[in-house]
Amino acid sequence: MSFKLRQLQGFVAAARYGSFSNAARELAMTQPAFSQMVRELEATLNLKLFERTTRRVELTDAGRRLRAMVERPLDDLDAAYRYARDLAAGRRGRIVFASLPSVAFEFATLVLARYKGEYPGIAVRLIEDQNEHIVQRVLDREVDFGIGTLEGERPELAFRELLHDELLAVVPVRHHLARASLTWRDVASEPLALLPRQSSVRELADAGLAANGVPREPAYEVANMVTALGIVRAGLGITVLPAIALMELNMRGLHASRIRNPRPSRRIGIITRVDRTLSPPAAAYVEMLFSDPRRAVYNAPALRARPAGRRKRRTPAPMP
Repeated sequence: MSFKLRQLQGFVAAARYGSFSNAARELAMTQPAFSQMVRELEATLNLKLFERTTRRVELTDAGRRLRAMVERPLDDLDAAYRYARDLAAGRRGRIVFASLPSVAFEFATLVLARYKGEYPGIAVRLIEDQNEHIVQRVLDREVDFGIGTLEGERPELAFRELLHDELLAVVPVRHHLARASLTWRDVASEPLALLPRQSSVRELADAGLAANGVPREPAYEVANMVTALGIVRAGLGITVLPAIALMELNMRGLHASRIRNPRPSRRIGIITRVDRTLSPPAAAYVEMLFSDPRRAVYNAPALRARPAGRRKRRTPAPMP
């Protein structure tokens, strides 16, 4: 195939306008250069494509047949080009990511609402999951990235810290343990309502109890944080939950205390494969997470020490 794409584009433009001058203007060419390009196309095809008059140009029979064959493919190619440009600019595409529920509960969702407002052409799928499953989804390329924790050396994965979270002990407000800080032995002295073992929160709680020689099985193993708070509010036990979630949960009648020796904290960040570059749409959302002013609020130690007793939610929150 020896003719050029630009020659075919010029041919179709001249056919649509019935004018070489208008077609030349569309292609940002001078009219003499455009006329020469058409002559070269006719010479290459050994066909006369236009009948020229003093006022306009008209297609020959051969020209009409050629236009019927090339116009739609050129339109499709132009649409593909514009779509690719939109992809590169982050205006179109699809992202899939997995997140800890404690992050998706509000922060990631609020940022997602802002993202969808700025990039309405991007399809987004958010998957709430346990941390070990998030890591596996990233490894299996099921998601573009994960929002979770990453412990130990994983050479195939990259981690970029987004939030620093702390676990707090939650007790009834009139409980004898309603103090500024507690030890793990204090925590172990009461019936515990804890999340399942697959939860990163449960892993930290079990590690803190074991490090102090007081490992405990929970009296209540619950699937979500709201249930844990309900058990505490009923006076059936106490719980250990992430501060980032407590800031948004109903803490009516409850008190949150820091835990010491060891202080249970976790680094939450963006998990990606080292051999996979984020697409422009995914990269735009990730950068929006890092630049969002709410990130500073979730990272504020004072707020972690005294989560707000807000009463705005009763919807069950899945385990983090």
